[in-house]
Amino acid sequence: MFDESERRHPIQEAEKIKVENIRGKIIFVGAEDDVLWDTCKYIRRMTKRLEALPHVCKAETLIYEHGTHFVFPESMLKTMIPVGSGLLVRLMFKDGREYPKACRQTRIDIDGKLSRSILDW
Repeated sequence: MFDESERRHPIQEAEKIKVENIRGKIIFVGAEDDVLWDTCKYIRRMTKRLEALPHVCKAETLIYEHGTHFVFPESMLKTMIPVGSGLLVRLMFKDGREYPKACRQTRIDIDGKLSRSILDW
């Protein structure tokens, strides 16, 4: 749906998120197997924008092969869905069924990296 909408109406400069104006730290997180929208395409677009324009923000990019649309930190997912969160991911997403260990490892990795980033901040 997003690809088709962008094909029909290419994104204009005025519609783009001005990530270069963000002051602070940006952490882009996405998974290649996100079937709800092409997260990594947009992350790459924003990263490229930061490379091309002057900015003062610090950016970190976390792109994973498997993680589905639910690339939440594992602790956050457990807080939101205390019972059966892993089962929910497997039921909702094909890659969640096919790669449950990789998806969980992605969430654990995100949890650790975001926690360290917050502590460093």
